Amino acid sequence: MEFSEVINKRRTTRQFTNQPVEIEKIQRILDAGNKAPSFDHMRKWSFIVINDDAAKIKAIECIKVLPCNIEEPKNPFQEMVKIAFPKQRAMFEQAQVIILPIFKRDARIVDEESFGRRFMDFAEIWCVIENIFLATTNEGLAYTMRIPTDKQPQEILKAVGCPEGYILPCMIGIGYAAPNAEFPTQIFPESNIHYNKW
Repeated sequence: MEFSEVINKRRTTRQFTNQPVEIEKIQRILDAGNKAPSFDHMRKWSFIVINDDAAKIKAIECIKVLPCNIEEPKNPFQEMVKIAFPKQRAMFEQAQVIILPIFKRDARIVDEESFGRRFMDFAEIWCVIENIFLATTNEGLAYTMRIPTDKQPQEILKAVGCPEGYILPCMIGIGYAAPNAEFPTQIFPESNIHYNKW
């Protein structure tokens, strides 16, 4: 797939078929994640890959369906809420593979006073995640993403036996998109690029 096509096709999917995902595709997706930039060139993040049904159920046990009383969405955000909130758990039940990208806070950064450096490891893990999204699209697969809130990151990591001290910024579900998958309207800015000055 041409890179421009990957960019144009990349989008969050919340409904999947039950078609199994080839492990070779997951390995290529994770290899793309590992090619993301790393501020210290050490790439100290890790991945927990869940492709066993029992392990999947255990990992998503704390995810609840979010309430949504929007009947007639008035904007793309409300449209997304109407589509996404009822599927918070189902989209991971349907996904054939769940990837948990995790990392530890770098002690040098935690002690660093500079505001910019404090977010280096957060910035690099999101570069990893975006590479995963693009590689998933390139493989002809679809992904969903959820940022766990409150105590959910710790509960999810405990459920999969992860040692303490790791941070889970998001969970990624991967599978083949259902033919009837719903997508909210996308808004793309027309004039947000400024050359040389505002």
